[in-house]
Amino acid sequence: MSEDQPTEQPISALGLAKFILPSLVGIFIFLTPVTVDGNSTIVMGVIMGFVRAPFEAILLDILVGFVCVTVVGAGYFLVRKPDWEDSKPLLFAMFDTTPGWFLMRLLGAFIGLMVYFEAGPAVVLAADTGGIVFAVIGPGLFFTVLVACLFLPFLTDFGFLEFTGTLLRRPFEKLFTLPGRAAIDATSSLVVAASVGLLITLKQYDDGRYTAREAASVATNFSIVSLPFSLVIAATAKLDHMFFTWYLTVIGACLISAAIMVRLKPLRMIADTYYAPVGKQIHEEREGDVSLFNWAISQAVKRAENAPNIPNLFLGGAIAGLTTLAKVIGPSLAIATITSVLVFHTSVFDIIAWPVYVVLDWMALPEARLVAPGLLVGFLEQFTPAVVASGIEDERMRFILAGLSVSQLIYMSEVGVLILRSHLPLSLIDLLKIFALRTVILFPIFLIAGHLLI
Repeated sequence: MSEDQPTEQPISALGLAKFILPSLVGIFIFLTPVTVDGNSTIVMGVIMGFVRAPFEAILLDILVGFVCVTVVGAGYFLVRKPDWEDSKPLLFAMFDTTPGWFLMRLLGAFIGLMVYFEAGPAVVLAADTGGIVFAVIGPGLFFTVLVACLFLPFLTDFGFLEFTGTLLRRPFEKLFTLPGRAAIDATSSLVVAASVGLLITLKQYDDGRYTAREAASVATNFSIVSLPFSLVIAATAKLDHMFFTWYLTVIGACLISAAIMVRLKPLRMIADTYYAPVGKQIHEEREGDVSLFNWAISQAVKRAENAPNIPNLFLGGAIAGLTTLAKVIGPSLAIATITSVLVFHTSVFDIIAWPVYVVLDWMALPEARLVAPGLLVGFLEQFTPAVVASGIEDERMRFILAGLSVSQLIYMSEVGVLILRSHLPLSLIDLLKIFALRTVILFPIFLIAGHLLI
C-alpha cells in the first residue's frame, strides 16, 4: 500500500455519539412497531394521535382555515409579487406559486367552505365525497406531513441513511440501480405513510444526496402505502381474513415492479445529475483498505457532525411542514373530492374505462364492468379502488383491486401533488405514464397470485 493511500481513520467518541443517539431517536419514532389499544402502529402514529387529539373538535375549522390562508397568501403573491425570498423566506416558500396551482388551491378552499357551511350541491357534501375527504383524508394528510417533517431530520440528518445506504449499496444497485439508502425510504413508507417516505426522498434530493434519476425512481416505486393503512384497505375490500397473505403479495409485486420500472422510460431517461442549487453532497466510494462497516460508520459520523442543533432542527422541520402543506393541501383536497364525485355519482369512469372492460371481458374475468373503473381511478385517489372493490362479490377480483390500490403508488390526491410541487423533473404526463406502466406490470402479478391463493 502506498504512503498516500487512505487508511482507516479514528472516529471520536463525540462524533459517534452524534450519529448514534439522534439516529436511535429517528429509528424509535419512525421504524419501531408498537401496539396501542390492540391496534398495530408505530411511535410516529402515537405522536400524531397525541398532537391531533386536542384539536378533534375543530379539525374542519383548522383544515379549511389553513387552506383559505394559503389562497389569500398565494393570491397576494401573484398580484403584488413581493420580494420575500430573502426577507421573508417562510412566506415566500408557502405562497410562491403559479396561476395554475393557485387555481387548484382556490378550488380546494371553495370546496372546503361549502363543506364547512354545509352549503352547496348535495353531491359535494355527501358522506362519500366531501364528507370523507374533509373528515378523514384531509386531517390525516395535514397531521402526517406536519408531524413527520418535525421529526424527519432525526432519520435523515444524523448519518443513519449514510450508514444503511453504504451497507446495502451493492444489493440495491444490482436489483434497482439505486443507492442502498433508498431502502430507508421504502421502510418509512411501509411503517408510517407513503407521504413520509416520499418526503425523505424529496429532502435527500434537495440536499444533493440523490440524483434526479435516483430520486424520481425512489419516489415513484417505493412510496408504498403504510402497513396500518393497508389494514384499512384490506378491511374495506373484505380481505381482512387473509391480510398477511395479501400484504406479502403486495410487497413482492412492488419489488418486482420496481426492478422493471427503473429500467424503462421515462425513469431510465432522467439525467443522473444532482439538484443544481446544491450540487452533489455525498461521497460513497470506499477508499483504501477501509472495511465496509467502518466506511459506513465514517460516512455516518461525517454527516452527523454537520447536522443542525436541536432547536434549529425543529425550526427547520416546522418550516418544511408548513411549506409542504401550503403547496399540497388545497390541491389534494380538491382532487380527492372531485374524484369521489366522478366515481360514485357519475358515469364518467365507466365511459373512460370501457376499453379496459373490453379486455377484462375478453379474458373472461368476473364482474369486469365493475372492476374496470377501479383499475384506473387509483391515479386520482388511492382509497377509491378499495371502495369499488367492496361492492364486488368475486373475492379474486377484490384481491386484485385492493392490491392495486396499495401498489399503483401514483395517486394525485397526495403523492402526485407532492411530486409535482417538488423539484423533481417529473411532469403530469410522466406520472400518468408511470401509473399506466405500473398497472400493466402489477395486474398480471395479482391475477396470478389470486388464482393461486384463492
